[in-house]
Amino acid sequence: MSELQENSQSVRKVRFNSIWLVPLLALIVAGWMVYQNWSSEGPEITLIASNAEGLEAGKTKIKARNVDIGTVTRIRLSADYNTAIISVRMNKDTDNMLHQDAKFWVVKPRVGKEGISGLGTLLSGAYIDMEPGSKGDIKSQFHVLEQAPLSTTEDKGVRVILDSTDNSKLDVGTAVHFRGYDVGYIEKVGFDTKAGAITYQVFIKAPYDALVNRAVEFWITPGIALKSSAQGVEVRVDSLETLLSGGISFGLVHHQRTGKAVEDLAKFHLYKSKEAAQNQYFNQFIEYVFLFNSDISGLAAGAPVEFRGIRIGTVEQVPFTGLSMVALTSLKQSAIPVLARIEPQRLNNGDKDLTLQEWEALLQDRIDSGFRATLKTRNFLTGAKAINIDYYPNAKNEKAQKVAGIDVFPVTNTGFSSIEKKVTEILDKLAKAPVNESLQSIKNTMSNANDTLASMKDVSVQVDQLINQPGIQKLPKEVMTTLNQVSRILEAYQTNGEIGLPIKDNLTALEKSLNELQPLLRQLRNNPNTLIFDKKSQPDIQPKAAQ
Repeated sequence: MSELQENSQSVRKVRFNSIWLVPLLALIVAGWMVYQNWSSEGPEITLIASNAEGLEAGKTKIKARNVDIGTVTRIRLSADYNTAIISVRMNKDTDNMLHQDAKFWVVKPRVGKEGISGLGTLLSGAYIDMEPGSKGDIKSQFHVLEQAPLSTTEDKGVRVILDSTDNSKLDVGTAVHFRGYDVGYIEKVGFDTKAGAITYQVFIKAPYDALVNRAVEFWITPGIALKSSAQGVEVRVDSLETLLSGGISFGLVHHQRTGKAVEDLAKFHLYKSKEAAQNQYFNQFIEYVFLFNSDISGLAAGAPVEFRGIRIGTVEQVPFTGLSMVALTSLKQSAIPVLARIEPQRLNNGDKDLTLQEWEALLQDRIDSGFRATLKTRNFLTGAKAINIDYYPNAKNEKAQKVAGIDVFPVTNTGFSSIEKKVTEILDKLAKAPVNESLQSIKNTMSNANDTLASMKDVSVQVDQLINQPGIQKLPKEVMTTLNQVSRILEAYQTNGEIGLPIKDNLTALEKSLNELQPLLRQLRNNPNTLIFDKKSQPDIQPKAAQ
């Protein structure tokens, strides 16, 4: 019995074996690795993107300043299948980077007007870049930008909001210039449905942000501008970048003083041109209707109203649409109405500026004294016209009248239109002239002149015979002298005489010239305009090819 108990006690004793150290050590290492992995993991965030092109779960990295700070763990579609949901596991100690203003975007090869970017991802694959945030609360969900932001929160400068109602859309990244120098760019583009305007968020880099103040204006800079004036045609081409995508410029446009500094996100209007930005300062004006009874082709809205070469106003509507057809047909003369305005602010200068009512009275006084408006061709190459106002002392007095409640500015025909009208009247009279009757009358006169010369020759012969008679020779010496003088005068008027021969030659030359003029006069009677224009249009000259 005692031996049995001793054996059972020996069986219960467990002896330690060194082989057990291997699984124990593996368990400790695994636990340590799990702990290390858990302790090195950062927060999990969710990114929402329009698509997940180039991204792969478990491979795509999250980077900031080219340093790995996370990995994409899962990619799936949203419940409505409109966006891609990207789950990202961030590294440890990245919580402070996930503030509200943090930005994410996908870096991949891109070709655009800004140039070529992301070529390094051709070998490494696309990755998600991040701009750490510093403002707002910590977030776990962000939207992925369509492209990399042009500026960061660390960039110094000022941002302004521009609205445009009469320009085509400009793209993000479009340059902003000051006197041709690149000082900023468009960050965001949007659309205000209530105002019907395109909105732009523009960033002006430091130190150029000091140029932006309340007195500046913004306008579109075209890549290529074609402007015609009295001096000719001016073509201006900006840089290649601006030529392809356009641009925005700003500055002082009315020689005003520098305004107050602007706060961030201040609002400005974006004008379609620098001239439009200048014209908006002339907000006080006097409207007139001009009734032109001549050709107004070449006159367009925006054309200047000038007084002896100085601009004093602007054409608003060509033709004036505020006049009904009934009112138009009731006018005394057949005319085309044009609406234009006189802008006294273009002339006001100094502290003694006239009020708008004083300008109205002054203009009416000048109209009563002979002020009249005419159409003036500013450029014969393009046919552009303007309204010119000048003083005509012999102008007829006209009664004041209104059209559609707007005063009528009296007009007169001068310049090229007047010359054209006079030439037309001359050609019409020439076409109605009795050319054939006049030629026949001249021929009859020439025939009568020849008969007269022949008669004078016969009379001269008879006088010579009379003088040679014996009875006549016995007459007193004074009578004989008189008869001899009469004989010499008659001989001079004969066909071959000193006077008769030149008359005969002149009549012959006149008859020849009239015969040569008959085809020309006949052509003028049938087509009077051939006096100015060619009978047939000349073919265009074909340039020869280079050898």
